[in-house]
Amino acid sequence: MEFILLLVSSLLLTARAAASNPVLDVDGNELRRGHLYYASSVRRPGGGLTLAAPNASCPLNVAQAPFYDYSGRPLAFFPENADDDTVQEGSTLYIMFPEPTACPQSTVWTLDREAGFVTTGGTTSSAIGPHNSRFAIRKAGDAYQVKVCPCSTGVHQGSCRMGCVGSLGLIKAGESVLLGTNSERPHTIMFVKVKQATATR
Repeated sequence: MEFILLLVSSLLLTARAAASNPVLDVDGNELRRGHLYYASSVRRPGGGLTLAAPNASCPLNVAQAPFYDYSGRPLAFFPENADDDTVQEGSTLYIMFPEPTACPQSTVWTLDREAGFVTTGGTTSSAIGPHNSRFAIRKAGDAYQVKVCPCSTGVHQGSCRMGCVGSLGLIKAGESVLLGTNSERPHTIMFVKVKQATATR
């Protein structure tokens, strides 16, 4: 009986460890809540993630910067689990551009499901039920991809039971290259820390 309990405990600990790998920046350090990072594209040509207004209107779209803007705009990540000070692979989080814009909406990411693009104007609410501002980061070789996850993962009590709906990719829209769900290839990124910078949500 003791052996069985020991085996079960070991399996649970192994599963928990496997499910809680921290997301790392290019220097091998864990991504930390509220710290600022550039999401540099592995795909070339093209720069980091930024904001664009393809229709010259608000809310703004999350887009890939031109190739000469390697870094793009700084991002901040806020795990939905309030106890997590680091970003964990597969756990839901909120993503925002902390620098202000000319638009009245928040700079928190959200998925416009009708258009299939990621825009600003999201929420950091942890309310029960699905919503379009929850995302998760998963490992992709030596880099990472961002997934849309309407339901909480990695929190004490999940908000609903729907699974993640796939990784975000890049889509050509006029003169802009936007982040969205209708791409044939997931967008792969690496994280570069912005020195001495933090944000609050």
